[in-house]
Amino acid sequence: MSSKLPKDLLTILPSWDTISGVQAQPLPGTSYGVSFELPKGKVGQVVEYDLGALGSDVKDVLRVTRVDVYWLAPSTSKPLPTNLDTQLLLLRLTDGRIAAVFPLTTSGYMGTLRGTEYGGVIARFLQDAKPQGGKHTISQLAVAFATSAYDAVKDVVRAARRLSEHHHKHKGELVLPKETHIFSGGITYCTWNSLHPPTPATTHNALGTLKGFAKHDIHPSTFLIDDAWQDYDNLRLQSFGSRAVFLDGMENLGELVATAKKYYGVTQVGAWHTIGGYWCGVEPKNFIDKYKLVKVAKDGYPGPFEPEGFSYYIPHPSDVGRFFDDYYGELASHGITFTKCDNMASLDNLVSAYEVTTVTPNDEVLGAAVSIQSIPPAFKNAVLAAAEKHFGHKTGGRVIFCMEMTPRVLLGEEIGWPNPHVSERHVLRNSCDYFPDQPNSHRYHIFTNLVNAMFTSQLNIVPDFDMFQSHSYIRPREDGNEPNGVSAKDDYPQAAFHAALRAFGAGPVTLTDVPGKTDPEIVRKLIGSNLRMTTSPIAGRSIALHAARSPFLSDDIFDPSILQEGAGKAMRVFSRRGEDGTEGGLIGYWNVRSANGVVDDAVTMGDILTLVGSHDTDTRKFVVHSFKTGKAQKIDTATTKIDLPIHLGPFEFEIITVAPLLSHIIVTPLRPNPASKEAETNHQSIVRVGAFGLIDKYNPLAGLASFSFDFSSSSWEAGVRCSGKLGIFVPDMSSGEAKSRIAITADDKDKSFEVEEMGGGVLITIALEPAEAAEPQGVGIPLPVRLSLAGM
Repeated sequence: MSSKLPKDLLTILPSWDTISGVQAQPLPGTSYGVSFELPKGKVGQVVEYDLGALGSDVKDVLRVTRVDVYWLAPSTSKPLPTNLDTQLLLLRLTDGRIAAVFPLTTSGYMGTLRGTEYGGVIARFLQDAKPQGGKHTISQLAVAFATSAYDAVKDVVRAARRLSEHHHKHKGELVLPKETHIFSGGITYCTWNSLHPPTPATTHNALGTLKGFAKHDIHPSTFLIDDAWQDYDNLRLQSFGSRAVFLDGMENLGELVATAKKYYGVTQVGAWHTIGGYWCGVEPKNFIDKYKLVKVAKDGYPGPFEPEGFSYYIPHPSDVGRFFDDYYGELASHGITFTKCDNMASLDNLVSAYEVTTVTPNDEVLGAAVSIQSIPPAFKNAVLAAAEKHFGHKTGGRVIFCMEMTPRVLLGEEIGWPNPHVSERHVLRNSCDYFPDQPNSHRYHIFTNLVNAMFTSQLNIVPDFDMFQSHSYIRPREDGNEPNGVSAKDDYPQAAFHAALRAFGAGPVTLTDVPGKTDPEIVRKLIGSNLRMTTSPIAGRSIALHAARSPFLSDDIFDPSILQEGAGKAMRVFSRRGEDGTEGGLIGYWNVRSANGVVDDAVTMGDILTLVGSHDTDTRKFVVHSFKTGKAQKIDTATTKIDLPIHLGPFEFEIITVAPLLSHIIVTPLRPNPASKEAETNHQSIVRVGAFGLIDKYNPLAGLASFSFDFSSSSWEAGVRCSGKLGIFVPDMSSGEAKSRIAITADDKDKSFEVEEMGGGVLITIALEPAEAAEPQGVGIPLPVRLSLAGM
């Protein structure tokens, strides 16, 4: 290591070279590890290093801060808060580069950033374990420089992995590349907002929503029974059973699970609980005879509704494994196949823990103090072990972790950091809740999920954008609405606003509709039906059309004006179909402006190049399609000037699908002229075709499994995953020529199509209905749709 800090580091924080003992380690790319030697002390001590003020070359700031105990949220405001932990700091410099500063968290310490009263930056380390062998603990920050915010985030997390102790224990790039999970490809129904007043939280109302879905040919593969099912009182868990009012006459939870599977085709059923059992832990007199308990007290970090010092009872860290083993065994006996574990971060903000020796109606006896540092890892490992044992799969997708956005969860080896013992990423909630009753929350929910996902998707995490409703908010009757109706103030298009966002995410697509209120037109833009007739029990499930990888953002996220009132720019969102952009993808434009702000913006070639990158002449020709207008056109990223206006009112968005043009050379033999002495020649022409996918969906390309030229049939073949309107663009062709030359087949049967001339070519649309193919060939096998040209 060198004791002199590189110039790059001094550009962003000129004063930290004055800190005694600070050292910098160059890493691959333009990345660094900055190390501090923590003084020897006891577990629980906090050590702070004043890094000084940001340098004069820092133009803009974007920070991702833990705004309460549970959630990270982005902000462009500065200075950094003095009482809140910032997990990621992005700095836009005057030379155009982006710097990222990322404090590490290990089993030895939790690292964060905070602000000072004079506007500076503090590196803050909370010691979680004594250093081994009497040595000092080395705490670290990762710093990376890149040309975009997205690349800076990727690079700084990669640098942190190289620095962390886990990199040395488990060699290799251990973040799993695929953002897949047990919910991938299907939709989920969650009871949470669905069963809020005026709808009672009962089994029969939950089944009522599933029945309403089925009426519209919407068939979730997953059913999540959220809060309100458990046996609780005074916010304490009373037993492993269910509330009688929730069961509503059913014998137990298993009857609900069996009914949902039998009549509505769900294959996965999950149950919600908190990491402590229920919101305020467990009822000690009901559990102390079977499990060791501890009484814990909260610190004063902002967020919880309970005050600082509030105490409650949870399983002892030495016995929590047995607690969750028994609990999950009970759930599995009722047919539960996964859980949603809430309130995770509450265990990271405790100030004390004591063994509970005796509990009587009027008194309690407390025993020895318990290490609060031992509690979080014990509970995380207990949940994961119980899920693996009882839900049958050694994958991360068997538990959805919620209210978990603390460094010890996101960067702990058990869940978010590299771990060689899991075969899938863990699914973690990515923002604070969806609030259908709060009109001003929707825009920031979009903004927060998209910024956070740029960071969390670089971990062993699949970001979950939370549930949404496909209809307007249904207020409780006492709020002045008609019984189970929609009031005028709630009649605004927030449903589509959220639905389209879920199409850009790789996480679960979750609906929480009130029984009988589903808007099928919204949901159908997110899903499709199986195209093959088959008796398979999973063939009837709706197919969710969402991205295979998390989206990324442009550097406009540094501009605070995109969240302000008035007219201005949209928030730009990019979703690539492949790794490098050559396969095209989606560009989303969301109006996240405050109040009744509007977007006056345009699709530019810069947007296209951000998505597809700069490539050679064979891969620079694309076609683009507007979800909002239905119009399409061809572009060449090297020569075309594109300026498509975008005008968005409140709660509006636009999605531009970008697809590559595939080329095929057609060779036509020319008959020789008997009177000519010239040799026979062939005529060559290039025909280009681009496939958008299912253009009636928010994510058209997600409906397209493949698209290529099939030499055996001399045609372009699209492998289509589900029902919808397939859009194919042929440039440099008139509608008359298209109608006379083009033939379409679906599963080798002639298929009618529509033609519309636009944008320097023709848009061909083919309506594909459920069970398009009469012969069963297995679920999940794409339907071949071929386009051939006469004269080929």
